[in-house]
Amino acid sequence: MNFNNQLLIALPDMQDNRFKQAVILVCEHNSDGAMGLVINHPIEGIDTNQVFSELGLSQPHDNLQILEGGPVNRSSGFLLHHDNQHFKSSINLTNNLTLTTSNDLLEKIASHQFFSTWHFILGYSGWDKGQLEAEIAQNTWLTCPINLELIFDTPVQDKWQKALSLIGINDYKTISGIAHA
Repeated sequence: MNFNNQLLIALPDMQDNRFKQAVILVCEHNSDGAMGLVINHPIEGIDTNQVFSELGLSQPHDNLQILEGGPVNRSSGFLLHHDNQHFKSSINLTNNLTLTTSNDLLEKIASHQFFSTWHFILGYSGWDKGQLEAEIAQNTWLTCPINLELIFDTPVQDKWQKALSLIGINDYKTISGIAHA
């Protein structure tokens, strides 16, 4: 199965603390492996004002939390935006969902000429050939189709529970292998 255009939802008993209650947008999945971005883990103590200042750019209209996309290459920045606009390095993931890695979008945001909703994400999550399929088969992740409202309109702290509700799970304790008091 191909997991492009899917969200991965960590099960409640996820053992890897880097992915506790994570919701991951799968950006690419093919026979060589997979790449995704965690969309609900903010990095504490850093925001877009700080990043734009360090890059010598004007402050964006909105000072947003920076998200930690995963443990791989944490110095790489990704802009996930809710539109179909293309920049020097953009790929459309779905209709109205684009991923950009080039500075021209940052410059457009800094000059207050970009009006779509966006997230700034550092790092990514990666899987080797067959690894993601194996993790899903071992019930490490649940999946659901991409949901733009969840990605862009749901507060970070509510995304995991909202993702579960999208697949009909309203009480996460019913799917956990851990006993709850």
